[in-house]
Amino acid sequence: MQKYRFPTLSSILKVKIGTKYVWEKRVAQQNSLIHLLENMYGIKLNFRAFSFYPNYLYFGMPITSHPNIKKAKLLWQKIDKVFEKNRWKTHSAYKYVDPNLDVPKDFDSFEDLGFGHVQLLLSELVLLDFNYPSHGVGLETNLSLLQPLIGFSKNSISRMVKGRPGSLILKYKTEEELLKILCQISKRKSYRKEPFYIKKCPNHPLKAVFKGKTCLNCLFKNNLH
Repeated sequence: MQKYRFPTLSSILKVKIGTKYVWEKRVAQQNSLIHLLENMYGIKLNFRAFSFYPNYLYFGMPITSHPNIKKAKLLWQKIDKVFEKNRWKTHSAYKYVDPNLDVPKDFDSFEDLGFGHVQLLLSELVLLDFNYPSHGVGLETNLSLLQPLIGFSKNSISRMVKGRPGSLILKYKTEEELLKILCQISKRKSYRKEPFYIKKCPNHPLKAVFKGKTCLNCLFKNNLH
């Protein structure tokens, strides 16, 4: 294994299930993605984005397109509490993002742009609300392609979203049902014993989301879109 200077990288590259280092490939691929983003925007990303943090969740949602944002925030707050109770640190976009701001004329970093790209890449797991999907959620779906993604929606989901590798897209009828599933997903012994990662499962045509040795797409097969 290649040795890295950053403590976080050194730690996560040692995480393995059986004999396989499950995060090694993601780190290498994310390295390439970051350089592509730097070239496209003409600025340097925060060096922390070359790694990511276990127990860190990025939670994205349709801030601009939701018809009842006040009611939606109540659910988002409940979801935050579920993950925080299970020892996750959450970065929930509705707390930090103002989608009505213009793109700044002068910027030196991605933090200046305020797009949340760095926070997304820093997360072990991505959670997206696909109810009333927005352009921002669409971008987050694509930008997080190297990360395991949990999505949820009461309504039908487009073929393109369902066709994203490494996704677990949940359907639900009540908030209580959704919160129960998310509690089960987020609860684990430790990130070393049950890391979230993407892997091919013979029961699914595309790569699935794994937690430790468990394929979540198989575990929640009756709750999938």
